[in-house]
Amino acid sequence: MKTETTSIEQEGFEAVLYTRKKPKKRCMIVNIAFGGGSIFVKGMARWLLKNKTDVLGLTVYGSKQTGIDQSEIPLEYIEKAVAWLRARGYEKIGILGLSIGASMAMTAASLMPEDLDLVISLSGFDRVFEGVCGLGTQYPSGHSSFTWRGEEIPYQPFYLTKKEYAKAMKNAKKEHGETYGRMLWEDSIRKEENREALIPVEKIRAPLLMFGAETDSCWDTTGAGERISDRIEKSGSGTPVQLYRYEHGVHFILPECVPFISLMSRMAFRDYKEHPEECRETRKDVQAKIEQALKEWK
Repeated sequence: MKTETTSIEQEGFEAVLYTRKKPKKRCMIVNIAFGGGSIFVKGMARWLLKNKTDVLGLTVYGSKQTGIDQSEIPLEYIEKAVAWLRARGYEKIGILGLSIGASMAMTAASLMPEDLDLVISLSGFDRVFEGVCGLGTQYPSGHSSFTWRGEEIPYQPFYLTKKEYAKAMKNAKKEHGETYGRMLWEDSIRKEENREALIPVEKIRAPLLMFGAETDSCWDTTGAGERISDRIEKSGSGTPVQLYRYEHGVHFILPECVPFISLMSRMAFRDYKEHPEECRETRKDVQAKIEQALKEWK
């Protein structure tokens, strides 16, 4: 497996390109929040390369180049990555994201519908939320998670101060026995919904695959997937969309090929501790479904 790195200073985005000796004609941008050079992305790269797909592991936060905050992340990272890949001869470019990476992928695909040929959302949400600062103990940033052309993407605020956010997360973990944040998103929408924060998924032209678990304790992934499917269907855009929902699987609903995710999930989420076999079967099915999509991606 060959690798090539890019930087924000030189190419405008931070990433690692994974190829075999002879590059393929298609590439998957992988944005799973662990960093483009992480062991998690390397595991996905080995798997995707076996499925005749090169990989660009994108880093959008958490590094020296990007900064650690999940706030005001430029969507131009994806735009510049696509242009760089096109210049290298890639004819088909897809994007696969997890969590905030999935929401970022769908938002980018709605803004540049002609540039992406396949969108895979793992535990994504249907709207852009207020960004968060810090690692470990996080707090609301007062800004959108994403920007485009120097402007903040409309977002759903948490309506919480730094202390209120930290206290709510601490109490939720004590009550539920796991990392739990669903109530923060649900409470903010109930308090005052910002409809402008909805991702304009109707503008996506590429096939959209969404995967989510009902036991996702971070946000209502399956509910968001259903709303996205309904909006696309009602819009008449003709965008191929498929939602795969699972009873078990937690927030890290990554393919089985990704190393150490079972261990991390067991440490963080109660459902993985109580239903490890069911969660593993979900990850196997996610991998099989994506492999089938790759066979049909022409």
